[in-house]
Amino acid sequence: MKESVEIFIRPDGLQIQAAFQPEPEFVSHPVTDLGIRVTRFCGAKNPSGLNVFFYLSEDLLFYKKFSLPLKTADIKEAVGYQLAMLAPFEGKILHGYTALRGKQEYSISLYALQEEKVIPLLDAVAGQGFHLAGLFPESQRYVTRHCKKKQWGLLLPGRFTKLLIFSEHSILDRILCHAVPSADQLQKLSPGEVIYSPAPAAGSGLQDSAPLLAELPLHKEFNLLPASYRRPDYLRYVLIGLCILNLCALLGVAAIKEYTILNQLKKADGEIAALQPQIKEVEQLRLEEKQLSESINRIEGIGQNFDIIGFFAKLTKDLPKNSYLDQIRMDDITGAIQLQGYTDDIADLTGKLDALNQAKLKSTSRRKNQTYFHVEVTSK
Repeated sequence: MKESVEIFIRPDGLQIQAAFQPEPEFVSHPVTDLGIRVTRFCGAKNPSGLNVFFYLSEDLLFYKKFSLPLKTADIKEAVGYQLAMLAPFEGKILHGYTALRGKQEYSISLYALQEEKVIPLLDAVAGQGFHLAGLFPESQRYVTRHCKKKQWGLLLPGRFTKLLIFSEHSILDRILCHAVPSADQLQKLSPGEVIYSPAPAAGSGLQDSAPLLAELPLHKEFNLLPASYRRPDYLRYVLIGLCILNLCALLGVAAIKEYTILNQLKKADGEIAALQPQIKEVEQLRLEEKQLSESINRIEGIGQNFDIIGFFAKLTKDLPKNSYLDQIRMDDITGAIQLQGYTDDIADLTGKLDALNQAKLKSTSRRKNQTYFHVEVTSK
């Protein structure tokens, strides 16, 4: 990181300071040959290797807080229109603003000053080869990483005492005080946890702002430096380029991986399509095998069942001529065959029961002038 020089522009003159110089230098108004003075202040330092930051006293800046509707189409254009109506001076104006979005509106904080008050100073320093890095309100010098409070205040002395209220690193308001406010008044004006001030008096309830100044400023808001003095931030461009390259590399890797996966899927689909006829053939063979197995099982089942056809043939042969069957039933559980019918000669029928394997006369009765018989034959 480049070393830097800080120049504070105040109503009574300029103060030049840098970390590499133990003592600051004060130049009273009217200031002449500022570029030469800064070069002499830096000693053997190369001007092209130094960043110069200008800080404007709050007494020299116009500040205004106002609101804009959330439906504002172009905030920058709306701020420019408000600036033209609100600014207490004419001519070319340098300005900067922040827009904090609220629930119902944008809260706008606006800083402005006449361009002619700082352009000669900027030209004098830039003419010596220094890199002009920023033109900020003096309060932005106190906005560092040291303050981590949700809300905090900054009390700055001057022609009018000014109380600036911050939310973390963003300004919320700037209040002009015609007299130094008391501790009770400060608590009413600033709801924050702490209020800083340069060299506060003992017992004032204020905290010394020196720890804030010991840190590097964040420089996130209100850079009023004209665009013509700003050099391209090559480091930023390099970082953006590297990010783009990394993103392209990631996309390339993802594309290659997706292509590989799609290629493998396509290859797998081709192999599956080639195997489809063989799969269908195997399925057909399995179906035929199943059908043959079922047929074999049925045939084997038939072989194990009672030979009903042979039984009827034998029954027809052995049954007496003067006898006939009225009913034949077979029990599907026990396999027993029930024969019921009529005969004229029960003695002849009984004599031939032995020819029917395990036959047994169950009962007889007289019906229609004949003997009604019930014979049970065991098939197993």
